[in-house]
Amino acid sequence: MSTFEIAPDTAQRVAIVIEKNKAGTWSLGSYLVMADGRRHRHGLGTFKDYADAAASLEKAWERLSS
Repeated sequence: MSTFEIAPDTAQRVAIVIEKNKAGTWSLGSYLVMADGRRHRHGLGTFKDYADAAASLEKAWERLSS
């Protein structure tokens, strides 16, 4: 492998998204995206409405960016 090649199992980015689940509530999910496009999902919480999920996402961002 040359110095410019990236192994397929190398983590490339993380996404944290708000998703509506089957129960009709809202969830925060994090996705670790690998170089080959595979994604690993981890649930971060379930909320009764979108506003609560969005507030939790903002708090997570504040913790990460400080």
